[in-house]
Amino acid sequence: MVMPRRIFPRSVTARLVASYCLLLVALGGAFLAVTVVSFRYFTRHTMVEALAMRDREIWTLAQETINNPARLSDLIERRFSPESQNRFIRIRVGEKVIYQSGDPDTGAFKASEVPWLSPADGPRTAMFGKLLLYSRAYYAPGLGPISIATGVSYRLAQAVERRLLVSLLIGLPMLLVVAALAGYVLMRRALTPLETMIKAAESYTFSDPRQRLPLLGTEPRIAALGTALNRILERLDGAYSHVSRISADAAHELRNPLTLIRGELEQVADGRLAPDEAARTLAGALEEMNRLGATVDSLIVLSRLEGLPSRRRHAPVDLSALADQTAALAAPAAARKGIELARVQGAPVMVTGDGEQLAQMLSALLDNAIKFTPEGGQVTVETGEKDGLAFLAVEDSGIGIDPRHHERVFDRFYRAQPRRGDKSPGLGLTIVRAVAAAHGGRATLRSVPDMGSMFRVDLPLAEEEVEEALERAGFSGL
Repeated sequence: MVMPRRIFPRSVTARLVASYCLLLVALGGAFLAVTVVSFRYFTRHTMVEALAMRDREIWTLAQETINNPARLSDLIERRFSPESQNRFIRIRVGEKVIYQSGDPDTGAFKASEVPWLSPADGPRTAMFGKLLLYSRAYYAPGLGPISIATGVSYRLAQAVERRLLVSLLIGLPMLLVVAALAGYVLMRRALTPLETMIKAAESYTFSDPRQRLPLLGTEPRIAALGTALNRILERLDGAYSHVSRISADAAHELRNPLTLIRGELEQVADGRLAPDEAARTLAGALEEMNRLGATVDSLIVLSRLEGLPSRRRHAPVDLSALADQTAALAAPAAARKGIELARVQGAPVMVTGDGEQLAQMLSALLDNAIKFTPEGGQVTVETGEKDGLAFLAVEDSGIGIDPRHHERVFDRFYRAQPRRGDKSPGLGLTIVRAVAAAHGGRATLRSVPDMGSMFRVDLPLAEEEVEEALERAGFSGL
């Protein structure tokens, strides 16, 4: 199949110059037409005014000599010299011509062929070949209407008009060529920063993620475009660094258990282990597999939470009731460790969110608190409303966290105080922060070593259906 050829060039500069030239051609054509028409109108209007003045001068002379044609003819010849000046003069009294000039010396027109132009209704103007004729009627007592017609050859004006047209037809294209060349140079200079930015963008690679588009000496709008693109590159750089860090952390976390599982399975496969040792080895491999499964599940949850936001499953959720249910599920684990799990009761607190994700967030906080609280300690769960926000707080009397770790406790796979035998993937608090961010909130930590920690999550209150939910819960009077 033959593809149609492009009408316009693909280069931005060439397309801009082509558009610029088309505009100049249109403006040049309009200027040519307006100039020629204006010149023609001005020339004819000026000549008609001159003929009208001459006509009045002739009438002034004729008033005193209208009864003496010879005298009148002599005065006109001496005053206006019609034949030598390419002029035409005719005076009629009624139907009788008392004076008519002869043919001009240049032969521009034939005086005898100039037709009669009746000025009965006022001054009249007409063109007869190369002659511009003006005629007007005057009245004298006892003589009736007197018609005076004056004319002049239009040949000179037409010659000037032709020269003007030729000059414009030659000069305008030359001017357009010069303007096009100048426009091309100016466009190239104006777009040079953009071309530089394009080359820099094409050379951008993740091997040098800190590379940015140059902005020195650029036009303000191009500079604004470059700034916006640099911000996009910064976000891409941050996302790439984040993904690289996650990949490295995940590979590090998965490598050790995979190595252990492979080693244990190789021992079983050799067949040199006793049945009870093989069973223990398989049990250890199964435990590591469970840890791997938990890590993968947590990574999947994080990828969903940190991906494109979706509120399709968000609905009004009573944070207080959710805390009651989740604390009840965590109570057996706390009892087995000899830890008191307390729940501070309060009024219903409505938020808009995904109940399952919020429950997972609270479970992660409770697991973390129970894990790092020694036997005989206490874990407290509290919900409420403060400063226009709903809050969920989990406080423990555990070992606490050193201040130098506060900034990183929510990072992936980060363990502030690794404990011997701890098989958790280190993603619980990361999920807490991700769930809070997905619901428009934030998670914070307050902790003192050897005195305990308090994790608090602030969430926006539900904007709709809050009053209705409170009434259904029996708190309409609050």
